[in-house]
Parts: sequence; C-alpha cells; structure tokens
Amino acid sequence: MKVILLNSIKKLGLAGDEVVVRSGYARNFLIPQSKAILSTKENIECFKKKKLMFENQFLKKKLEAESCAEMISKLGSITITAKSSIQGKLFGSIGPKDIAKVISELVGVKIYKSQIRLPDRNPLKFIGNYNINIHIYNKISVTLEVKIINLPLCKKDNNEYDDKK
Repeated sequence: MKVILLNSIKKLGLAGDEVVVRSGYARNFLIPQSKAILSTKENIECFKKKKLMFENQFLKKKLEAESCAEMISKLGSITITAKSSIQGKLFGSIGPKDIAKVISELVGVKIYKSQIRLPDRNPLKFIGNYNINIHIYNKISVTLEVKIINLPLCKKDNNEYDDKK
C-alpha cells in the first residue's frame, strides 16, 4: 500500500516521502495516528502544495541540528565522576540518560537519551574512556569522548573513607 508520510518516521522515510508499506501497518498505525495519508491522486495534488512547507521545516531542523552538532563537537570530551570499587567497576552504571543530562547542561540544548548511542548498546559499568555517538537529526551525528573517573573520597580517622560531599 502506498502512503505519503506526514511526519518523519525512523527507518521508513522523511515527511513528504511516498513509501510502500504493508497494508496492516498503514491501516492500523500510520493513518489512525495521522502519520501518513493514502497515496491517491487527490492527496498527491494536495500534498504537492504542502511539500514546500515540509521542505522548509526540514531545512530549518537540519540547520539547528548542524549548529547543535558543532557545539557538541567543540566540547571534545566530557568527564563524569562516579563511585567505583578498587577494581574500577562502578557502583551502578552510566547510561544514556546520564550522558544526555550532562551534555544538555554543558551545551544548553536539549539532548534526549534516545539520541545517545553507547558502545555495545549497554550502560557503561567501568572507569575509563569511551567514544559515544550522538545522533542529532537525520544523518547528522557527532562522536564524543566520555571519561568516567572515580569520585574522590575524603579520609577520616582510623583510615576510614567517606564520600566527599
């Protein structure tokens, strides 16, 4: 079944594209959620008028994404402190949500956890340096180095250690 996409859909196409999908996917998901319309002669004619608007929106988002990518690449690397054992294993893990929060605070642009691509798709569980990929928008991505270091401990009496506050 041919449909015209009203929104960009990951792994399917951009807004304005005419794509062929399975009829059940179109009838039960895309059309009821207003993500696509049937590809008929009337809809194609109507959509040609709207296509310029979609192209302008796409260009605007692309420019915003490129500026965001430039700001992130200027960071070069970020450092995250976390508690860990003597062997370097973290107490807990550093996931996409944690990394997105740090980047958003440093850059001032909202980065979502779904945009962060971790190596092996698993949370980071050891101290070290990791290269992560940040997918910003439609084929615009940036590689960033994440350094995870041990949280320093304060020495108390009797050689006991306590978390630094």
